[in-house]
Amino acid sequence: MHVGMKMQWSFLVIVCLYAGRVQPVKIAASDIVYATRLWYKHPAINWNEALPIGNGRMGAMIFGGVVKERIQLNEQTLWSGAPRDWNNPEAKKYLPLVRAAVAEKKYRLADSLAKFMQGPYTESYLPMADVNITYRNLKDSSNYLRELYLDSALSKTSFSSNGSRFTRTVFASFPDQVIVYHDSSETRAGISFSIQLSSILHYAVQTLSDNHIVLRGKCPRHVDPVYLWKIKDSAAIQYARDKEGEGMNFEVQLLLNTHGGKVRCTNNIIEVDGADASTLVISAATSYNGFDKSPGLHGLDPSVKAAADIKHAAARSYRQLLQNHLADYTPVFNRVKLNLGESTSKELPTDERMKKMERYADPEMIATIFQYGRYLLIAGSRPGGQPVNLKGIWNEKVRPEYSSNWCIDHDAQMFYYPVETTNLSEMHQPFLQFIADLSINGKQTAAVNYGMRGWCAHHNTDIWRQTGPVGNYGGGNPHWANWNMSAPWLCNHLFEHYLFTGDTKFLQQKAWPVMKGAALFCLDWLSKDRNGLLMSVPSVSPENTFITKQGDTAMVSSNTTADIALIKELFAQCIKAAGILNFEKAFSNKLKTALQMLPQYKIGSQGQLLEWEEEWQAVDPGHRHLSHLYPVFPGSEISRLHTPALAAAAKKSLSLRTKTNGTWGFSLKAACWARLGEGDSAWQTLQYQLRYVDAENRSGGNHGLFPNLFNSEGPSTIMNGNACATAVITEMLLQSHTGEIQLLPALPAWFEEGAVTGLRARGGFVVDICWHKGLLASSAIYSTLGNECRLQTAQPIKILQGVKQMQVVREANNINVFKTEKGKKYTIQPV
Repeated sequence: MHVGMKMQWSFLVIVCLYAGRVQPVKIAASDIVYATRLWYKHPAINWNEALPIGNGRMGAMIFGGVVKERIQLNEQTLWSGAPRDWNNPEAKKYLPLVRAAVAEKKYRLADSLAKFMQGPYTESYLPMADVNITYRNLKDSSNYLRELYLDSALSKTSFSSNGSRFTRTVFASFPDQVIVYHDSSETRAGISFSIQLSSILHYAVQTLSDNHIVLRGKCPRHVDPVYLWKIKDSAAIQYARDKEGEGMNFEVQLLLNTHGGKVRCTNNIIEVDGADASTLVISAATSYNGFDKSPGLHGLDPSVKAAADIKHAAARSYRQLLQNHLADYTPVFNRVKLNLGESTSKELPTDERMKKMERYADPEMIATIFQYGRYLLIAGSRPGGQPVNLKGIWNEKVRPEYSSNWCIDHDAQMFYYPVETTNLSEMHQPFLQFIADLSINGKQTAAVNYGMRGWCAHHNTDIWRQTGPVGNYGGGNPHWANWNMSAPWLCNHLFEHYLFTGDTKFLQQKAWPVMKGAALFCLDWLSKDRNGLLMSVPSVSPENTFITKQGDTAMVSSNTTADIALIKELFAQCIKAAGILNFEKAFSNKLKTALQMLPQYKIGSQGQLLEWEEEWQAVDPGHRHLSHLYPVFPGSEISRLHTPALAAAAKKSLSLRTKTNGTWGFSLKAACWARLGEGDSAWQTLQYQLRYVDAENRSGGNHGLFPNLFNSEGPSTIMNGNACATAVITEMLLQSHTGEIQLLPALPAWFEEGAVTGLRARGGFVVDICWHKGLLASSAIYSTLGNECRLQTAQPIKILQGVKQMQVVREANNINVFKTEKGKKYTIQPV
């Protein structure tokens, strides 16, 4: 693909506000609804082609088979295991030994000692069940179409057979808490099939009536992670001997209603003959009763919720269920619309268009990929539920990649990078509550493992909110297993939520206790060096390894840039929060003193921002983690506007990171380029993530997107890259992390024409932008809080509220400052 590639022009126009009046501006536009449809001409051959739906709790993968259809079900609380003691009292004994080894520059010794500080691995997220439908009397199909509508969250399969057109529509309803599968035919009595439930976990099926069956299952009490590959599944997947013992219980209920035809149930299989239409309703529940209770011994009865949900849904017609779903979902999704131009290959299905992406930058596909990240957030993360894990809420394996847990050294946070900026703030709630839960368990870990105040958490966690270091008591590499700085990183999400919403009640009651606890741990964790400066030791740069000047490879050292950046940010945000809330002055003063004693970032011989305290070579110079660039993105300490020298060093570091060993590494690197104002570099880097990966890829070397647009990590699917791609495109168009709203701060030359509506900026602003020939054509800013607006634009502008021109103070760096009123809209026009 070429950055400056010319787009095909359409004579359709988008109306932009310009020169004080409504005026059409010719831009690349499309007559489809903002590129929000995936479609294919064949059924899914495997999971990497199936299409995801979700209601924030239940997820399903739709394969779209003609004669045999599979609906693979998940429920976000279905995990192996139970709460347990993951803390390691021995860690306190080894901490001073590790610190002494680092002080003597015996880094390999420090690595080996650090392993004695580890605890058990986390548990695993599990698949729930399969709905298997086998159709009868269908001949070879024609005019096949499989679709996913992002703007309505509807999955559709349609085809012609026996002289009739068949349509199957599937959606996951948040208001009714069920999955709905609707079958229709153009001819009467055209639908005949059998349907049954199964699971790869322990289960039994029971018939409740001719149209109602239930699957009851039991989860393993423990599952070893798949990277313990020498352990066979028979030993790794451990069930309790007693059916009433440890291990989560779950239930799936399936109720079928038809229009016409006959329904009967034989051997727990529902059979339908000659129906005009049918509606299948699926409910599910688990015995999960909170992160601190055993689901097997003290769990809820899953049949209570499963039965209640299906009874509630059964009282509604298919049309009512569909209307409820659309009324809930569509307004949320449609808050943001993006138009980057019209494609020349719009007649091709999604997989064929993706195959062309290496040669042709398809503007509609890029807009679709942007919206896909938002779609997955809405489908996987709803208020009151769990946050999305490594695979979203979709998983078909008992031993999934990385246990499908939450890696909180970046991956879990990455999924939520676009949640505030793309106007999905309420979808942040599950993750924010998750952080609060971790702080409860993390307080005990801080005390037991380190003898310190506050709370901490380590590299990864599970639904039981494990906060101790993983590694199976010595089997994990310290550069990930022993990393204990996730709390500061997680706390940034709490403060960011406040910055976008201005919710001081949330800041005081929810965020502050968690932020203060993390800061207390960091204060205790830091020790003084011989010069009186504070230092973090042992310290690692997740998940990278260095080579010393003596040629040794090691992981543990002191004062990695990531540690210092995270601690500095946490302290600074706590100080700001205390000022906003006008309390905790004594604690705030302690943090101010500590901030002054933290070391400065170091610059290497090539002008690069160093990753470690010394200028060591990385074992993997293309590593996907860019932890030392945290203060660029997602942090905000380093910026071209306020810290130009450090920004230049960050750019040099990025240029030296020539490759990446993971697909999501491209989007992370692209986000850093965007934050630094390098739009073309951001775009060129992001393109590597947008490459097509075959659904049956087994090499492990291909990085890009599978046909269903899931982020590929070799043969695996890890969803965080999908959301990060959405964040990258947003950062190209709008930034506000430095205290100013920046319009088009990193617009690639390829994004020559376009428009976006509904993005959010910190300070309580909703922003629309329209651009033409790479320059701002118009913008509208809606103030939800009435805060002062600091607006940076490359062009001189004037600002109108209605027909009245606002009084603007023009500062250095093209920053325009003006007062806003709550609930008012302001029009930005170039002059």
